[in-house]
Amino acid sequence: MCKIMMKLPNVLIYFSVFIFCACHRHKHEIKTEIVGKVPISSPFYVDLYNFETGKKMMSDTLDQENFTLTVRSLPKGIYQLVFSWERDVVKPQEMERFARQPELGAPKYYMSTTFWLDPVEAGKYNFLIESPGTQAELEEFLLAKNGSESVKLKVISDGKNNKIYNKYLILVDRYKAKNRFQKDSLQQVAVHCSNLKLWREADRLRGLLAKDWLINVENELLAEEIDFMKRNIDDEVVYRIYQIQLNSEKDIKRYSEVYNLFPLSVRQNLAAKN
Repeated sequence: MCKIMMKLPNVLIYFSVFIFCACHRHKHEIKTEIVGKVPISSPFYVDLYNFETGKKMMSDTLDQENFTLTVRSLPKGIYQLVFSWERDVVKPQEMERFARQPELGAPKYYMSTTFWLDPVEAGKYNFLIESPGTQAELEEFLLAKNGSESVKLKVISDGKNNKIYNKYLILVDRYKAKNRFQKDSLQQVAVHCSNLKLWREADRLRGLLAKDWLINVENELLAEEIDFMKRNIDDEVVYRIYQIQLNSEKDIKRYSEVYNLFPLSVRQNLAAKN
């Protein structure tokens, strides 16, 4: 009996510590909701990725247009929301690819957007889509060349950094549209040169069109990006945008103005990561 009584206090201590840890963990498990509507009548899939690490944070299957996604304890940062659903229209080249690599799965429709999420700044995020009214019209857009860029998606909240990030996306979208417009014009000129048998000029233009960005538009976008980052240099979202833009030594030089404006602690953190 005495031995049992001697052990009781220890058991109570362990139990108290367990309860304290559980309560402490639950207290810091912040819930975040993403709500919205997708004009898709059939079941569709939604995935949430940490855009900076590529890690999938959530996956779900939805069977109605209106949805509410609930996630917990996400670290703040830039995320990508991806919607997909089965396709009933498949291009011949896609059928060939599926026949060769069935493990990749049948082709799907995809829509995605990135956004800034911080559970402390805001607990609710609204997904918005500017698209044709019907599912069939939306799918027709997505099948067209560059069609996915024509479907405008965004995720908004009351958080300051989310608003800044969405302004950045608007800036980039404006230059994507300008790039498409100028490429379409150059394509027409290239065809005209070919018809006139001006082969050298036609080849030069095709070389420009093969790149993602036309040089003049890319340089204009870069200047606007740098100006945007400098104006918002004290906001954490700019640091994350800067990190995503760095893919080579060339990028480090291109964004050096932004780097030099970061506080010493941020520059030290960047140096440690690189």
